[in-house]
Amino acid sequence: MFSPVKVFTAALALCTVAVQAQPTFTKVFSGLLGFDDMATIDGPFGARALYTFTGGNLTDSNTGALAGTFLTAGGGDLGIASMNNGMFYANIRGIVQWTDGTYAYLEAVGSGAFTGTVANTYLHVETNSSTYSGLETQFLFMDINVTTMPNVIGIYALN
Repeated sequence: MFSPVKVFTAALALCTVAVQAQPTFTKVFSGLLGFDDMATIDGPFGARALYTFTGGNLTDSNTGALAGTFLTAGGGDLGIASMNNGMFYANIRGIVQWTDGTYAYLEAVGSGAFTGTVANTYLHVETNSSTYSGLETQFLFMDINVTTMPNVIGIYALN
């Protein structure tokens, strides 16, 4: 026969969920990124933003040294300002020239509220730099302070 204590203990054991550790990130780069508002295209989901880069830089967060500069050609933001929920869905692509003379393609996709100050994006990097090739296999995210111009950015790697 089952006692109430044994039933309760068995039920509690079934309900116990292992607590997962929260992910942690390390800041890899900080920097500035300027955008110029070219135009918008109104569509069924909201206004498609057409922004080009006006320049910017990436600084190594450990050393404070300049790591690279954003090129003004070949990049920008083509995100959507949603009329449905007040969010901006970033769709950023750009090219960075590292200080070693090599290049990187960056692609950032994410969202942020118009009323907020930061848009958060997943960041994908492709590069021919031996110094920064490790970024290609890391989970990265970039935050963009949208209240400043140029925008203050931070790039973080999953530990």
